[in-house]
Amino acid sequence: MRSSTGIKLLNALIVIAVIVAFAATFLIAMNSFGVVSSLRVGEPSFNSSGSVVEISFPIYVSNPGPFAVSDIRVSAELRDEHGGLIASASTQPFSVPAGAGEYQHNLPIRIDLSEIPQERLSALFSQASNLTLVASAGATLAPFVSVSAHLSGGIPWEPPVQDFELGDPVLLGYNSTHILASVPVRFENYAAISVEGEVNVLLVDAGTGSEIGSGYLEVEAPPGSEFTGDLQLSLRLPENATALMLEETTFRCNATLVFSVFGIQVYSVSGPFEIEWDPPVGSPWLGAPSVTPYNSTHSTLSLPFAFTNANELITLDGSARISLMVGPSLVAEGAPVEVHAPPGSTFSCNLEMLVPNWALSEHGTLVLSLDTQFGSASVEVPVNG
Repeated sequence: MRSSTGIKLLNALIVIAVIVAFAATFLIAMNSFGVVSSLRVGEPSFNSSGSVVEISFPIYVSNPGPFAVSDIRVSAELRDEHGGLIASASTQPFSVPAGAGEYQHNLPIRIDLSEIPQERLSALFSQASNLTLVASAGATLAPFVSVSAHLSGGIPWEPPVQDFELGDPVLLGYNSTHILASVPVRFENYAAISVEGEVNVLLVDAGTGSEIGSGYLEVEAPPGSEFTGDLQLSLRLPENATALMLEETTFRCNATLVFSVFGIQVYSVSGPFEIEWDPPVGSPWLGAPSVTPYNSTHSTLSLPFAFTNANELITLDGSARISLMVGPSLVAEGAPVEVHAPPGSTFSCNLEMLVPNWALSEHGTLVLSLDTQFGSASVEVPVNG
């Protein structure tokens, strides 16, 4: 009888122990689940070094329960608005003590710009969007049970290069082979990271497809700043530069602009590009020649000459003179007259020469010659005696 009672008592104790163990496990599991389900992500902070951007997310968990929870792991993925993976990271295991109101742990996500596909990188640098952070927290209660919780949320992304603009080209100067120009560049860096890089431009002749110029601009834009700068261009002159002295010209090119940051191409655009050229000898005018006696054998022939320097950049310097051809023979030539025409000015003079009286009754050709820094040019005017 006593043996039977003892067995019943033992069985009751076992049942009670199992119930207590189950209850304890349940309480610990619920305690752990309460910790991981309290996961909250705070506002990120940004730090950049070269091509690597680190976004640090403060992770908050609380543990109001009576048990400390250890071996907590938090992992996260950062994705663009199309679901493309940008970067991922996970924390080392950490513990949250019992009764902790809010416990903070940092989760840094490292983004290497060189590892992001080109199309996705261009969008990140030039378009505002919403990134998605998908985070999960888990704790394992070995060997019994594991608990986990997940959350996701949108993170507004402000691009480092927004409202990128190119202004109208401005001529700066020239030499014997090239025209120098500048193009204003502007953009806003709304992001929390610095932009350090360069803009390169390749110019190709729209007609021939040959390379005729290039440009370069160094860029440095701190977070939250507006960048303005001038892209310096060098455009090769045509082989016949004399035509630039007399003719209005439009240089038509196809331009390819590449924006690189920390040596990584983040933005590229191609399109037509034009530079207008106004001639330094614009609207040339020749008046009616006049003749006055000089002596018994010669007369003085005078030819009014004028032009407007329509070019806003070039000061035209050189000389002008007239000569008279009768058939293939040069029969008279005047002394050179100095030409100095600043941008936008009008130049006028009388070109004179002594002509043999016999030549005035012959069919001939008056030749106006211009010698300038662009080379030599001439205008022929028939005369009929």
